[in-house]
Amino acid sequence: MHELVEQFAVSVMTVHRDLDALEARGVVRKVRGGATAQPSSLYESSLAFRVGENMDAKEGIARAAAQHVAPGSSLVLDDSTTALAMLPHLATIPQLTIVTNFVSVIDKLRDIPDASMEVIFVGGAYRPKYDSFGGVLTENWLKHFRVDQCFLSVSAIDLELGAFHREADHAALKRAMIEIAGESILLVDVSKFAKRAMHLIVDFDAFDLVIVDDETTAEQLAGLRSRGVEVEVALADEDDAGAEAAPDGAQPQEQRS
Repeated sequence: MHELVEQFAVSVMTVHRDLDALEARGVVRKVRGGATAQPSSLYESSLAFRVGENMDAKEGIARAAAQHVAPGSSLVLDDSTTALAMLPHLATIPQLTIVTNFVSVIDKLRDIPDASMEVIFVGGAYRPKYDSFGGVLTENWLKHFRVDQCFLSVSAIDLELGAFHREADHAALKRAMIEIAGESILLVDVSKFAKRAMHLIVDFDAFDLVIVDDETTAEQLAGLRSRGVEVEVALADEDDAGAEAAPDGAQPQEQRS
């Protein structure tokens, strides 16, 4: 605690207040005399933290993902903040039907004028940390649907094994979403490659396309493509969104490979 006071030249009360805010967001755990970081490699942060994390990357990925949606399509969206960022772009596409377990979709749609898509919510056990429904009830309800496309994100990417989530029931739920979709698209920013999570969702064979951000390294792209994955690199800058960010300063190339 005293180290933080000295380093940032603030009062003890300010440090306590800021640590309280970080603890509420699931980033740290307060202990006597200070705080310890949550084990981020195996910890899924709270929704409030995730919404503000890597916003530019998520927006670029969401914009690119929406370009794969045709009018009249049916979609399933998971409770990821990257999928949530798709909604303003989906609102311009007519006659969509969206199936989701993510309650935050309601709040997002309130802020989008003239959003006309039909939204079907799948209930179950409410999980405040994710602001979504989950568990066996949600998984069973999903099995009643067949949709054109699934858009989802994950806690971590292992280039040897596949996509992972920290919690077993969420991993099962994401598998159920993939199983009801004709096409499945994985949305991941570069931070997912540095994280670990315990429960395998699926191997890369389950995805028809992986959309990553332009901070993804050449090595990570090569690792995905070596697994036979089709990869699209989404640029954070909307003016450049029609081309792929090439590694090592090379000129942008075709968006899909």
